[in-house]
Amino acid sequence: MNYNTSRSKMIIPEYGRHIQQLIDHAIELEDREERNKMVLAIVDVMGQLNPHLRDVADFTHKLWDHVQIMSNFKLDVDSPYPLQSNSWKNLTQWDTLKGKSGLNIMD
Repeated sequence: MNYNTSRSKMIIPEYGRHIQQLIDHAIELEDREERNKMVLAIVDVMGQLNPHLRDVADFTHKLWDHVQIMSNFKLDVDSPYPLQSNSWKNLTQWDTLKGKSGLNIMD
C-alpha cells in the first residue's frame, strides 16, 4: 500500500497531491510547447479548485506564482508574469517560506 506518509511532501498542500503530481510531470516534459500547454491547463484547474481567489486583484498572477513555488522554481515555461519576489527563488520548501514570512499563500 502507498500511504501519504511514505510519499514526497507537498509544497502547497491546499491544492492537493494531484496538482503537485501534474506540476512534477510538467517539469519532466522536454518539449517546451507541450510544457507550456500543460502548465496553462494546470493554472486553469487551480483556479477552478479555488474560486474564492477570483476576487483577488492579481488572481492569475498568484496562481502562476503558486505553480513556480510548487515546482521549486524548476519549471521553465513562458509565464505571462514575472515572479513577484526574487527572494522566493532562494527558498526551496513552502514550509520554509511560510515560516519565515508568516505569509498565507491562500489569502
